[in-house]
Amino acid sequence: MISKVDQLISAFDKVVREPWNNTLSGQEKVWFLVYDPSEQRKIDLRIGDFENTTIKSGKKWVEISLKSCFPTWMAAHDYKEEYFQDPEALVDQLDVDFKEYAIRFLLDKINNSKCDENTLIAIKEASSLFGFTRMSDVINGCSSAIEGRMLIFFPGEFEKNQYRLLDARDGWDYLARPITL
Repeated sequence: MISKVDQLISAFDKVVREPWNNTLSGQEKVWFLVYDPSEQRKIDLRIGDFENTTIKSGKKWVEISLKSCFPTWMAAHDYKEEYFQDPEALVDQLDVDFKEYAIRFLLDKINNSKCDENTLIAIKEASSLFGFTRMSDVINGCSSAIEGRMLIFFPGEFEKNQYRLLDARDGWDYLARPITL
């Protein structure tokens, strides 16, 4: 019996091998690899298989982790100690400052990666932004910088054209292409 991760790699292989239309909008160049959050560790262990599949298809692979985004922002914040004492006071900062920081963080990583129209940008640890900002806002803020494709490793669900990160937030419609089982 083939594992769920092997099935996802197979589904991804079919998508990455298709010809890439460069006339798509930035939002249409985004792919979501959607999987059950309980499969996260298995996906993490097999990231190299996704990379190898991409390279075998004749594309470049650039991997970007969002794991350090929030800790880096918080560590540099002037009022971090106060926020640790009163986390509720942080809410307003998240809606504006952190969202903009997360967009700049990802844009900087993309721009420093020498990506071109033949590059797949693989975004890992999208769940590390959960509870701080909406992934949809970050992707919308970065989509114009995508020349090739962007793959979001997405622990959640896709149903009726709605994406839900970690099955916990209201979903959002998005022009991205889902890769599912």
